[in-house]
Amino acid sequence: MSKRRRTEAGTGFTGLLGSYWHRLPQNFRWNIEDTFQPEDLEARLLPNEEPQLEIRMAWYRDIVGGIVFHYFNYVLGITLLLASGILLYSLFNPLVSPYLAFVPFGLLLVLIIYAVMERIEYRQWRLLKTNARLIISIPQPGSLFLVDNIELKGLPQVVDTNWSRNPVWRVFQFITGARDLYLSLAAYRFVEGTARVGDALIIPDVMPDAVFALKRLIFTVPGGGPQKVVFPGPQEVVFPSPQKVIPTDELDEEEEDE
Repeated sequence: MSKRRRTEAGTGFTGLLGSYWHRLPQNFRWNIEDTFQPEDLEARLLPNEEPQLEIRMAWYRDIVGGIVFHYFNYVLGITLLLASGILLYSLFNPLVSPYLAFVPFGLLLVLIIYAVMERIEYRQWRLLKTNARLIISIPQPGSLFLVDNIELKGLPQVVDTNWSRNPVWRVFQFITGARDLYLSLAAYRFVEGTARVGDALIIPDVMPDAVFALKRLIFTVPGGGPQKVVFPGPQEVVFPSPQKVIPTDELDEEEEDE
């Protein structure tokens, strides 16, 4: 069983840590995980519940984390080359201190810390639509690394997309077509002098394909059949097989009565 859990969690050192982590009591582990990351819905689906759409921020909001964690060997190799080059240069130039060879390692440490913070923030932003509920996960305001989950029975009434207020992200939005997603759950209220929705929940930097998939779920044709649309790209839709549910005392009592 431990070997199977290690395979599911990953390989190498991360897989080993994951296997030990999954050996902890389930309720304790879920409590820690839900404190910093969105709820792992696949392990806690309601009866007959199926995920339909998952939306996260655009890939460029995790670009540093992606480079550091996916290509760490290359990043470490470049750091070693820079440190070796500085150390070698200091041997021929007495004006250059050999201690400057530690600068690349300091920069690597700063890069790793930033990558970890970026990855945590990137994973905390999530919108998940199932056939039973809408779950929105966002970082807890004013609390570092904590996440807040909101579960709704209905669907947003207004979907709006706008440019980011950050000029750096605007450049990426111009290139990729991503926009900040504004969701209003009830009132049709707009900011004066603009087409921006007021009192809306904002999910930053959402790719256009994900926005289109959400609109397809929300804006249905009254009295008509399924909408005939062509998706411009692959959608992040997950259908678990087989479905995983948590047994409850209520279900156990029904089985005993039968």
